Amino acid sequence: MVLPDNTMIGLEVHMQIDVGKLFCRCNSEGQLLEESFVRRLHSSSGEIGSKDISTYYEEARDRLFKYIVSENSCLVEADEEPPLEINRKALKAALAMSMAFSSSIMDRVSVMRKVVIDGSNTSGFQRTSLIGIGGEIKSGKAKAGITTICLEEDSCRKVEEKANIVVYSLDRLGLPLIEISTSPDMKSAEDAMSIAREIGNRMLVMGLLRKGADAIRQDVNFSMGYGRVEIKGVSKLSAFREILENEADRQKWLAEAVKRVKANGGFEKLEFSDVTPLLTDTDSKIIWKGLNDGKKIYATKLANFRGVMKTDHFRFGREIADALKPINIKGVIHYEELPAYGLTINERDTITEYFSLKDNDSFLLLITEPDKVQDASKVIEERIEKLLSLDFSETRAALEDNTTRYMRPLSGSSRMYPETDIPVIKIDEQILEEASEEIPEGLESFTNSISRKYGISIQDAETIISDGKLEKFTLMANEKNGKVLSRIINQTIPEMNKKYGKEVSWEQIQNVIGFCIKNSLGRYSMERAIDMLYSGNSVKEILNPNLLKPVSEESIMNLIKKCDIDVNSNMADILRKLNSMNEGVIDPSIVARLINTVRNKDSN
Repeated sequence: MVLPDNTMIGLEVHMQIDVGKLFCRCNSEGQLLEESFVRRLHSSSGEIGSKDISTYYEEARDRLFKYIVSENSCLVEADEEPPLEINRKALKAALAMSMAFSSSIMDRVSVMRKVVIDGSNTSGFQRTSLIGIGGEIKSGKAKAGITTICLEEDSCRKVEEKANIVVYSLDRLGLPLIEISTSPDMKSAEDAMSIAREIGNRMLVMGLLRKGADAIRQDVNFSMGYGRVEIKGVSKLSAFREILENEADRQKWLAEAVKRVKANGGFEKLEFSDVTPLLTDTDSKIIWKGLNDGKKIYATKLANFRGVMKTDHFRFGREIADALKPINIKGVIHYEELPAYGLTINERDTITEYFSLKDNDSFLLLITEPDKVQDASKVIEERIEKLLSLDFSETRAALEDNTTRYMRPLSGSSRMYPETDIPVIKIDEQILEEASEEIPEGLESFTNSISRKYGISIQDAETIISDGKLEKFTLMANEKNGKVLSRIINQTIPEMNKKYGKEVSWEQIQNVIGFCIKNSLGRYSMERAIDMLYSGNSVKEILNPNLLKPVSEESIMNLIKKCDIDVNSNMADILRKLNSMNEGVIDPSIVARLINTVRNKDSN
């Protein structure tokens, strides 16, 4: 599907940086603990004195939030202690990214509180600060203006959600997040992917991007004439095309459904009735489950909606059902779904007759508690009236099948107010000079420079950068040992992780590699040392020159003669036998050359 000509696409790219947390001194990583606590959150007014519509929506859901404490969380994350001053490394990284895209940097940075009561922050707000405005991103033929570059704290990680209880963990809460928002200048999924990739690549080049599946997250703003839809949580660039095409298709058929409803006579006010007595003889398990849980069956006439609820491409029924889920009403059934869920055609006809439905009319069934009917009716009416006005603006969540579902209304400016615990930060010449030294260049030119400087292939340089191993590599590498260390980092260590089914701390690996470099020991000595480390030997045991010292060519030949090696046997068997008879490190390439020499002599 080709996106409409009036398509407008903008991006919000969120990138976690691995420099410790933003407003405390906890590490970026930490295991979850047994300790937990619970909270209920309530909305508050923003700086302009009013509450944001999205906070009203979340508050109405009346959910309980449970937070699992982690090793890398403290009283700041629990909102039991004021935040510390902003992480300077994180601030410099945000300034450097602003410089990279020619954004205008704020003279002073004010930390603000953004009201968020979906439980993703223990305090009921997220701390965020504006670092830069304006600028432009280019990638090939694609380009987009930058609206803002912000530095904010990341939210909690959701563990599970059951009924009205949501469980979060604190390990992610407070991680520094650089958010780059663009203007809606892109017309295609390809352009959006290209711009998002360029932003992510700059952070890779900087070398601060946190490892992990959620280290980079994109929100996509999409419009095709019916208002802005914010699609949250598009984690994979490869999904851009399908998600945008599916959203465009949804809006196209939704607009057609609106035309049909209006042509039939338009929307009429809902009047729910208790139709439980009509279904007391039903065999429907879903109905009986609701009744056994103390719920009742309510129904209302949907005048002029037949044919658009779930027919062909029309899915108006899903739009209504999704709007009810946030208030915990999931038992929603409509005329066009039946017979289904154990309900028969006769039972459908009974309800049809009860409401005296005409050919264009439908009905809606709700399985819910009596005290929720009024709220449900209000939600449905507001949802229908908004869509009938061809205003499709809202926040939607990206799903695994690359479709989207309704989350909440779009947030506005009413949810912002100043953070009173953190003073205004002056951006002085010193921090600007420090940040200017970290400005990331484009990935292609940077990869080429790393390749040239350390004598490694472009592919190896790309792998080191994309895997977030650049800092580890450059701390030890030079033009002489670059190829060896590239192999160790890109191949040997991942192979050991797989072979032994575990990981060893980088500090230990760095110690043994550093020892090898200091003593002019090559690749095979490094690989021996790392293998011993994974086998359970301590660093102290491994740092023995005799264990890691290369065996000379003369000594290897003497071993071949002494051990009565069958030179025609498998090379792996030959190496295994030689290693078992010797304490030092044997270079396989030397063994292969010597064995071939002996074989050639024997054949002559």
